[in-house]
Amino acid sequence: MHDTIVGLLDKADLAIASCAGVIEEDDLEPMARSVRDARIRISYPEDMSVVALVGGTGSGKSSLANAVCGADVAMVGGVRPTTGEPLAIVPEARAGDIGGYLGDLGVSQQVAAPIPPWLCLIDMPDTDSVEIEHRLRVEQLLPRLDMVLWVVDPEKYRDAALHNRYLKPLSAYSEQFIFVLNQIDRLAPTVVESVVADLKKALREDGIESPRIVAIAANPTSGPPMGVSDLVDVLGEAVKDVRVFDKLLVDLEQGAAGLLAATGGAGLDFEARARAVVDVSARMLVDRHTRSAVDELTHFLESIAAEAGGSTGSRVRQIATFVPSHVESVADEVKTSTPIENRRRRRRRARSSDLETSRADRRDAAGEMLDDLVIDPTRNALAARAQANAALTDLAISVASFRGRH
Repeated sequence: MHDTIVGLLDKADLAIASCAGVIEEDDLEPMARSVRDARIRISYPEDMSVVALVGGTGSGKSSLANAVCGADVAMVGGVRPTTGEPLAIVPEARAGDIGGYLGDLGVSQQVAAPIPPWLCLIDMPDTDSVEIEHRLRVEQLLPRLDMVLWVVDPEKYRDAALHNRYLKPLSAYSEQFIFVLNQIDRLAPTVVESVVADLKKALREDGIESPRIVAIAANPTSGPPMGVSDLVDVLGEAVKDVRVFDKLLVDLEQGAAGLLAATGGAGLDFEARARAVVDVSARMLVDRHTRSAVDELTHFLESIAAEAGGSTGSRVRQIATFVPSHVESVADEVKTSTPIENRRRRRRRARSSDLETSRADRRDAAGEMLDDLVIDPTRNALAARAQANAALTDLAISVASFRGRH
């Protein structure tokens, strides 16, 4: 299994390399970052899940962490030394197993606690923090973790910022999500059911088809925590089903699809279209309709650029800027026979020097020159695009095949 995942990552690296110069570097970076993160993650234990506690101010994330641990390991009420930084809670027996990965994540605050050996909890900064850097820290870490416990309270479970900023954009990863409705001790039992139903409705509107919701009271006003042991059981079952590489497969699948779209996707039938436009343009030049030939070739290149998109499109547009000067030079050459005869000799198509150049000869020679000056550079740009498409398609097929088998 590990070797197969490494093989997929190797294909992803090859696809990214093939896209260099075809797709803008900024568009390649998210997938490159996902691959780097995945290589780091698979170098650490697969039998331990790194789970984030995520929620807004007052949702009770730290209280939940304390309830899971059975001890006050995560200070509540905003008195943690650095509330803008995540706090990792690691199992006492395995702190050394996961410490390196937490260091790679940049999680410096760590505490050992009596939690299950398969679990590493990360208490995250508030998603609705007034400090922008706190929210950015959450957004930076979320894509790199195995699972997420989204903690909400009865008052703010429909908070628009939570749903629009996080849940809708991340809905493809819903297999990694468990939703925790905290503070149910503040509600009547019948009201709890209606709130859970409404939360489920809101999550389905976000694109999360089958949300897992657990209702708890991590720190009730009286009595022991409610529902926390059930949550741990649900989480334990979830991590058995969700392997650490599941999110990677989603990332690779979405990344390949996005980059394929950025390259322009399917083929452009370039060769047939190029032959046709060169033939028409060469005839125009022989008839001394130079301006028409310029317009014909320019329109062709602009169409190809629009269909190719991305960096390839930009390169083709750049080629198009030279069309007027190229066409002028070809037009000058087809006015007399000698230059054409010399050019044709260079292509090893010898003719007797005293043979009058025919109209067909002029047209053929003009076509050859246009092919050299305009079509070949465009063909080379599209060849790089085709290589990128092939590598991305191979990656997408390999990921889909792997997911189908598992």
